[in-house]
Amino acid sequence: MDVSQYYADSPPTVVPLAIKPHFETLTDEQKLYAHYISRAAFHGTRIILRQVSPESESIYDLIISLHKYCAGNWTDLAKEAGIENVELHHFIAYASQFLGNLGNYKGFGDSKFVPRCTPYTIEKLASMDENATKACEKCISAIYADTEHPALMHFGFPGQGHMSNYYPDSPDISKEEIEQVEEFLGTKKLLPENTRLRKTKNGDYEMLIASGLSKPDSVPELTKTQVNETSGKTVWEIDSGPLKGRKVSIVFGDHQEEMAKVALNIKKAGRHAANDTQKKMMDAYSLSFSTGSLSVFKESQKLWVKDLGPDVESNIGFI
Repeated sequence: MDVSQYYADSPPTVVPLAIKPHFETLTDEQKLYAHYISRAAFHGTRIILRQVSPESESIYDLIISLHKYCAGNWTDLAKEAGIENVELHHFIAYASQFLGNLGNYKGFGDSKFVPRCTPYTIEKLASMDENATKACEKCISAIYADTEHPALMHFGFPGQGHMSNYYPDSPDISKEEIEQVEEFLGTKKLLPENTRLRKTKNGDYEMLIASGLSKPDSVPELTKTQVNETSGKTVWEIDSGPLKGRKVSIVFGDHQEEMAKVALNIKKAGRHAANDTQKKMMDAYSLSFSTGSLSVFKESQKLWVKDLGPDVESNIGFI
């Protein structure tokens, strides 16, 4: 495998965003509205990282820990670690592209990118800080190309050897299984956008739904379902097709900590909305992120369309 085709861009594309002059033209209420939407978006960072690859969150922690340790003075960090400038520049280029994509796969192109610097460079830099060292130990082997499994350099179905973190702990789940479970859940009015699918050891399935609550009181999509008295989960048995007899459990609370923070900040944004439409839109967002309901999220989108010409506009969620 020619690893060079996967090298991180050198130099990376960096576009400075001049926010301050625009932010200062807003009223105090608009500033607060924008602020809480921004905080909600920020809290979604780790969710996106987890959707990309198993190692992405640890790579993020490595980069952020090093930045905090050296207060952004990378040149001094390199001197302390005994790293040559060219190697430092390669690491910074990789870190920049990683943060721009929020993961180690390209947002456009779906292929993995790897550093031009050596693993030794990253390990030496990480050794300067305890938190960076811990993060590095978790991800250093996965940062680089796996030449024995080249399919992992591209997104795709895990059963075909490709990378996907939408199917955690399920290396043998097939494309056909995924499609059949999704088709079955479609008959239950459940949409896949905010979900991940896990295949259990006994061959059943767990649909993980992103939500701030692990046991939401009311989810419109699930009002007519049966709940297993022992597990407290919503469980269906597939009644036809190749997977007949297999069980599908609905498990709420995927990314629970982050989703709760997103919902809270969106709720706070609603308190500073410019009009009733914005307020209802933020309330719908918050309810959807708390309960995992995509039917409620659809209502937020209808309100978003009606929010004509706002000074502060945003659309957030599993879109």
